[in-house]
Parts: sequence; structure tokens; C-alpha cells
Amino acid sequence: MPRLIKAAFAAALSGAIVLTVTAADAVSSSQTGTQTSAQSFTGESSPWTAQTVGSWGNIPTASVNITVPSGTTRFVNARFTAESLCAGDASAWCSVRIVVTNSAGTTTELQPVTSTDYKFDSPGGAEEAHALERFSAPLGAGTYTVRVQALRITGITQFTLDDYAFAVGLVEP
Repeated sequence: MPRLIKAAFAAALSGAIVLTVTAADAVSSSQTGTQTSAQSFTGESSPWTAQTVGSWGNIPTASVNITVPSGTTRFVNARFTAESLCAGDASAWCSVRIVVTNSAGTTTELQPVTSTDYKFDSPGGAEEAHALERFSAPLGAGTYTVRVQALRITGITQFTLDDYAFAVGLVEP
């Protein structure tokens, strides 16, 4: 083999090994569906500021009620976009998550579940656009509320969301 081809092969192989090691640390989750059976949208053009530190708060109007028909299952595909301003300690961040609550009041974070580890925004700079998309495990028949929640990590002095949109689709598995 010519020296150039050997070098290219070695570089490609080492890149594959690096990617394999990196991917091994990841936790994957997935769902597959055939079609969206219902879509709901909501939005808000007035700013909202998270008032508490260290606890999740519901974002006003970023909530959608859904119904999974009797005898069926569906999974939720939800997307949240917003203009965000996060201010405070440079080592802290502002987090959001999307959850689904069943009629019994049980709340489950949509996948991939990251809890407070999802950094929707971090301090520094002006307001800027950010997005989050999540999906659920299959949901049985019943009524549910899908909502977006925000969290100020310790060290954050301001977390404001503005001009946000929330889209929720019910997908047939």
C-alpha cells in the first residue's frame, strides 16, 4: 500500500475508535412511529421569569392537554423554542425540561431524561434563541398534560423566557 493510503487508513481507524469510545458513554433512547394523529400548539409573546432557585417551575401557557384514545397507545413528540436570557455565575446554567402528567398526577420527564443536566442556556450575552425537543415512552389510553418546566440552578440570578412556542404531537407507534 502506498504510504499516503496507509496514513489515511490509520487516521480513519483512529477516528472510529475515538467515536466508539465516546458513543459508549452515551445513554440512548428511541421511539418509532407511523404518523402523527394530533398536534397542539401554544405560544406566548410576553416574557416570563423563573422566580425560584433549585426547584422546577411550570412555564405559563406552555402546557397542552392530550387524550390517547381508548384501546390505543401513542407517544408524545414535544418541541419548545424560546428567546432566553440567563444571568449569574459563569459556572451555573438555566435548565428546561418537558414532562407528561397522567390523570393520577404522576409526572414523568420525557426522553432523553437528563434532569438538571440539560443546559438550555448559560450566563453571558444578550437574549438569544434556544430549543428543546423530547419524546415519551408509549402512553396508554387516557388523558395527560404535557408541559414545559424551567429551573434556575444555584448561582443564577435571572432566567427569563420570551416569545416562546410549544408544539406537541401524538404519534401512533
